[in-house]
Amino acid sequence: MPGKKRKSRAKKKTQKPILVKEKPEKTDEIARAISEEEDNYTGRDVDETRFDADDIREEIEDTGRDVDEIKEDVDDIKEGLEDTGKDVDEIKENIEEISRRQKSILKKVSDRMLPSEFNANDIAQQIVGAIILSSPLAVTEEVWRLAKELDPARTLTIIGVTLLFDVLLIYFTAYRKEKEKKIINLVPARLVSMLVISYSTAAIMLYIFGVIGYEVTTLAWAFNLIIFIGLFANVGAGTADIIR
Repeated sequence: MPGKKRKSRAKKKTQKPILVKEKPEKTDEIARAISEEEDNYTGRDVDETRFDADDIREEIEDTGRDVDEIKEDVDDIKEGLEDTGKDVDEIKENIEEISRRQKSILKKVSDRMLPSEFNANDIAQQIVGAIILSSPLAVTEEVWRLAKELDPARTLTIIGVTLLFDVLLIYFTAYRKEKEKKIINLVPARLVSMLVISYSTAAIMLYIFGVIGYEVTTLAWAFNLIIFIGLFANVGAGTADIIR
């Protein structure tokens, strides 16, 4: 009996497990569920991809519009630059025209203002200038008193200043470009004319106003007064002579 029990136990130990097969219907359901789940995921991915594509398309369209606007701005800038270039050209033309007019005006003014060759008209202008500037001084008592106190050195100095003024006027102003007439080919006729007219005008004005003969009674005093006023008469004569 004990031997039989051992055999039965041994048989139990060597018995293989029985595999339970699932039903085909359940397997099909699982497969369909998996397929549906995959379809759902695929559909969502497609929708998301479509949405992304739409967004990209809109961005591309916006970018295209921006590019068009930039092109329009560039065209406007080009037109503005072209207009600016035209304005610059017009300004240059205006400046050139103004420059030509200025040169023309300056030429006309120079022709009228600059002295010509010495002639009778210059002598008349010298006389007028000498009278205008010497007349107020001829009737001024302070001038008489100053002339009375002049010593020979100061009198010679005034004569030298008068000559210096005439030399500067003839050789270092507008006259320097003119061919001056000369007396004995040495002294410019304009210089002699201004000196003679200046001192003659001073003497005549002093005599007409009664200064010489009534107020000024001595020869030395009269000489000093003529030299003194002759300086200013000379300045007036030279100034009037240089203006045409």
